[in-house]
Amino acid sequence: MKLLAIVVFSAFWVLHPAANANETVRLSNGEWPPFMSEHYKHYGAASDIVTQAFKLQGIEVQYGFFLWDKSLKLAQTGQWDGSLIWTWNEEREKLFLYSNPVITLRTVFFHRVDTVFDWKDWNDLQGKTVGATKGYYYGEDFKKAEEAGIISVIRQPTDIANFKKLLLRKIDLFVIDTEIGYEILNVRFPVGIKNLITNHPLPARETSFHLLISRKINRGTDLISAFNTGLKELKKNGMYEQILDNVIMGTYRPTSNKPSN
Repeated sequence: MKLLAIVVFSAFWVLHPAANANETVRLSNGEWPPFMSEHYKHYGAASDIVTQAFKLQGIEVQYGFFLWDKSLKLAQTGQWDGSLIWTWNEEREKLFLYSNPVITLRTVFFHRVDTVFDWKDWNDLQGKTVGATKGYYYGEDFKKAEEAGIISVIRQPTDIANFKKLLLRKIDLFVIDTEIGYEILNVRFPVGIKNLITNHPLPARETSFHLLISRKINRGTDLISAFNTGLKELKKNGMYEQILDNVIMGTYRPTSNKPSN
């Protein structure tokens, strides 16, 4: 019986790699506060979700912070096990395994509080000058509205530059994810200035963001399965909602120049 118990235990250990508390997954990361940042507590809310979901499965996470193109390339080649967090596209799916959504964000139009603005469909935006950030993709509807000449799009190198343009009335609207927009306003602008800007509640699009695991590594399927299971548990025990509440409260913002892990 003692020998049988050892055999059964050993089989469980082999078939359930997530049970090994010493297992580590290496993920490339980037700067996208408040969800990801080397300088934010727990490396931001999305990083915290990924860390906690894996932790529930006995897997530790090691992050490396890089520019976005390098971050994806390192994961694509298998030098790092995966990367967070990314939207779906057909090309990426050939290179990566996708997790269940880590977060879902709504992209909205920000405008000055003293500007009367309402919209229900894209035709309502006729003649509007919209600020966008270079290199960002805002969805097919936005692309079609720009190509059809419904909106005039002016692109800036950064989100902060777009908010400055909006404050100076050089653009009518600025399109950005809700939480990202308010994080920038709260962190980078004084109270009297940031209170001049608000957003329209109707989303221009709603997008899910995922953990990617490289198809180059042998344990990719196991890691995705472990993460999805951990994420489900995280939502069940209420910790997921608490993390999202902490984003709104600014809990992840750094209190010093040193990153907190």
